[in-house]
Amino acid sequence: YNISASNTLDIEKPCPRLWLKADSALLKNNKPFFIPDFTQECGASAYIVLHICRLGKSISARFAHRYYDMYGMAVDFTANDLLRKLRANGEPWDLAKSFDSSVAVGDFISTEGAPDSLSASLLINGEECSTVVCDNIREVAGTVIERVSKVFTLRQGDLLLLGQPKGCPIVKINDHLEGFINGSKLFGFNVK
Repeated sequence: YNISASNTLDIEKPCPRLWLKADSALLKNNKPFFIPDFTQECGASAYIVLHICRLGKSISARFAHRYYDMYGMAVDFTANDLLRKLRANGEPWDLAKSFDSSVAVGDFISTEGAPDSLSASLLINGEECSTVVCDNIREVAGTVIERVSKVFTLRQGDLLLLGQPKGCPIVKINDHLEGFINGSKLFGFNVK
């Protein structure tokens, strides 16, 4: 659904893709990622992630910057083979997108004095495999927060993934993943 400025949902207009993940989907502290046994094709995509710092509902884009205090990088894991089957059958994507440990995050950086443009890179075994760039991060974050908060109440500690990643490499056992934003390393962990 597309969320318009009038607080109504317009199902005729395209909208950025939105999916939710359970608390168990979060992988932190550089712990290893274990490839689920139900997929033979687990892809990894880089995203910019915002840390929500206060409760909010129906937040205007111009005030959205008050609702996040840190940014970082996330890796979103997807069971690509399962996703193709779900799409073909017109079923929800949850099984392919929201399994345990399906989103890895690293360290966060304060938004105070943050640059206007953020560039995230996912390296697998030292080779850059997925990137995402958010120019004018404040404007992008404002748009996303405004749209999402019309449908869902944002809570302190929630994480929002932003961007349109380029590249979704398949991860394999013994791969080493590292994440960087604007050249600063935020995480490094292994695939098991």
